[in-house]
Amino acid sequence: MTGALVTAAPGAEAAAAVPILAVRDLRTYFFADEGTVRAVDGASFELRDQATLGIVGESGCGKSVTARSILRIVERPGRIVSGQILLRRAVAGAPAEGRSGPGAAVVDLVRLDAGSREMRQIRGGDIGLVFQEPMTSFSPVHTVGNQMVETIRLHLGLGRAAARARAIDLLHQVGVPRPERRVDEYAFQLSGGLRQRAMIATALACGPRILIADEPTTALDVTTQAQILDLLRQLQAREGMAIMLITHNLGVVAEMCDEVVVMYLGRVVERGPVDAIFHAPRHPYTQALLRSIPSIHAPVRTKLPTVAGSIPHPHNRPAGCPFHPRCAHWIRGTCERHEPVLQPVDGAAGQQVACFLHHPPAGAGTPAAAAAGAAR
Repeated sequence: MTGALVTAAPGAEAAAAVPILAVRDLRTYFFADEGTVRAVDGASFELRDQATLGIVGESGCGKSVTARSILRIVERPGRIVSGQILLRRAVAGAPAEGRSGPGAAVVDLVRLDAGSREMRQIRGGDIGLVFQEPMTSFSPVHTVGNQMVETIRLHLGLGRAAARARAIDLLHQVGVPRPERRVDEYAFQLSGGLRQRAMIATALACGPRILIADEPTTALDVTTQAQILDLLRQLQAREGMAIMLITHNLGVVAEMCDEVVVMYLGRVVERGPVDAIFHAPRHPYTQALLRSIPSIHAPVRTKLPTVAGSIPHPHNRPAGCPFHPRCAHWIRGTCERHEPVLQPVDGAAGQQVACFLHHPPAGAGTPAAAAAGAAR
């Protein structure tokens, strides 16, 4: 689809200036009889080559829908209504539609038809996905090997015997014992850890440059979680791929990620280097999430802090800043009327925040907490 081509870079130097993936003002809405759900409502972030980007937030903040939007697998009645998803692809040998010559091209995935040949090549070929629950992602009536072989043959054009050999090799690479036997087993015959390893092997079958891991350690015990995370690090170092890690576990983010994106109600409220986010969080929502992490230094039998309130109903979004009903520092006359935009933080390289506490508009009022203290 030639309309999806944004720009082409003739050499590696020019291509390197473009992030491997850039999401710009992405909006994905679900149109139901009860109303419109703005699952992703203006999210923007970038994924750099060979880096790990963590996307965090409570359930219902739009993390998984963002991942599905990138792969163009949003189910009806949802659809992308605006924004850009810019993917840098290598162009060599037989060029994709609308391209010619070696080098790199930047493609807007939003402008591609979800069922087009090019999008199917990108889905699995350029971008791999590890689903949140592998038990429901694998077909229960086909062996794990059959599903891997189908993926390999679709993208790499190998014969059945060669594809089966590659599937066995991939299972071996991700640490599945006796892969020659496991390849002929069904998902329900594997433990949770082995299913997740098989899912990672399937996602890596065609050598993607980006791996999206959606809660890859959900429902796994602590030991298996550590093994899966260590496996992802090893694969990233060996394959040189970038990873987008979607998780609730901030400990995993601190251990795995280079940069962090914090989402709330479909919007990015803060993003930046992992050290800056953990040691100097600027948004009240990020601060509340970090306070809720258990600490070995906390006094015994201390009640764990929680984020006040709960996420609003998707059909009853608050006006202004979406977090202000749960924020102890919201500014009267500002936060309930205006929606903040993501802006750089002064003196913090690479850190951005969407909060009026750091970027107050002209004529802003007084933070509610300060006003309450003055009244007392």
